[in-house]
Amino acid sequence: MGGPITQSGRVMGRGAIMTVARAEALIQSEIFTDSLDRVDILVGIVSNKRTTDVKIPLVKSHEGLSQTYPQLTSAIAFFDSSLRPELKDIFLGTPCPVPRIYQATGPDHPRKIHSLFNLMRLAQRLRPKVIIALDGDLTSVKRTWIGRLAQPILTGNADYTSPFYHSLKYDTPVTNTFGYPMFRALFGRRLRQPFYTDRAFSLELNDHFLANHGWRQDLPYPSAEMTMSILAIMKKAKICQSFMATPRLSWQNQPLDLITGENFAKVAKSIFTLVGSFQDVWLNCKRSKPTTITGTELSPQVVAPRPIAPPELFLGEIKRLADKHGQMWSQVFNGRKDWIFQKISTEAADSLNVTAEDWAIIVFRSILAYQKLDDALKDDFLEALTAVFYARLLTWLQSGYGLSVTQMDSLTEEECAIFESKRSILLEGWPNAQP
Repeated sequence: MGGPITQSGRVMGRGAIMTVARAEALIQSEIFTDSLDRVDILVGIVSNKRTTDVKIPLVKSHEGLSQTYPQLTSAIAFFDSSLRPELKDIFLGTPCPVPRIYQATGPDHPRKIHSLFNLMRLAQRLRPKVIIALDGDLTSVKRTWIGRLAQPILTGNADYTSPFYHSLKYDTPVTNTFGYPMFRALFGRRLRQPFYTDRAFSLELNDHFLANHGWRQDLPYPSAEMTMSILAIMKKAKICQSFMATPRLSWQNQPLDLITGENFAKVAKSIFTLVGSFQDVWLNCKRSKPTTITGTELSPQVVAPRPIAPPELFLGEIKRLADKHGQMWSQVFNGRKDWIFQKISTEAADSLNVTAEDWAIIVFRSILAYQKLDDALKDDFLEALTAVFYARLLTWLQSGYGLSVTQMDSLTEEECAIFESKRSILLEGWPNAQP
């Protein structure tokens, strides 16, 4: 094993970050534990300022590489935008037989999108057959994920592997009631988890990502991951989903609570903005296409359902947000479509009923309204929409009472069909929404 090779990169100031820019490398420091020219598989562990540990994804990655692909050359890179210097020591100090690369972006770029950019640039240098991205925040990663993500690409059956995690009852409500139905209705591919970092892609697709000039760097967490999925669709890449068998647990048995609303607002902001960036895609989308799922013969792990906070917590937040933003909501919709605020602020938790059809109509109308708003009002509008999301969430929870996980999946598919049937609202109103 060779000694450390350190190389300093250019540090960009705050003013250098553009709202829309190329995927440029933002490297402050770089360390190689081995001399590397090329590798077959590059695993990138990407972080942000919330990342607190990197040992678990590192260990699981090298176990997966050693057990599944011992005959191939590989490397594991940690793209550190966490602002925690101890993570560098953990990554480089943990025993690992696989060559490692450490890159830090510097304090001006503590976001996951910058880590993803650096992964793409490193792949361009090392020219691997497959690039795997793993979330540095995740402690539930398994060594089997390496093979599940890489194999479809190594065999030539796919250019892009998106994960299909075994779901839990009531898990990922933002994805099931909003993110997946919206992505499917807008961009025409049935990808159950297009928002998470974990994925794999070919070198050719990596170069396609780097050539894109439309990366939004002012949007929250899911936007970069969703942009990668959209660009793969635009490229007409061979896309598959790989069944991961184990759930993606980032919530660590915490109750389903108001953090769910914060996550909804982030996903909604990303989708509502990217609708404008990629209008040529969804305007020409006629219907959604199914995506091949590999590995479904694996038996899913049995995990207890996610606990849920008392409904009164959500109801109280609904009423607070409705009181705070009710007037603004009425003004945005000219007082004609504010019936939903009257409904959600007066109904009791056990009688609240916001159907999937109600929800789809409100979401598509909200996209149109969002495009017209001044930037200063957009976050307030998303907060107001979060109140409606909570009401839909309570209805969704009630609908799932007594259902199995499989039956809940069927419920999600029904919701997706409703969203696809209502996308005409967006198509008919979009020209009038332009500035």
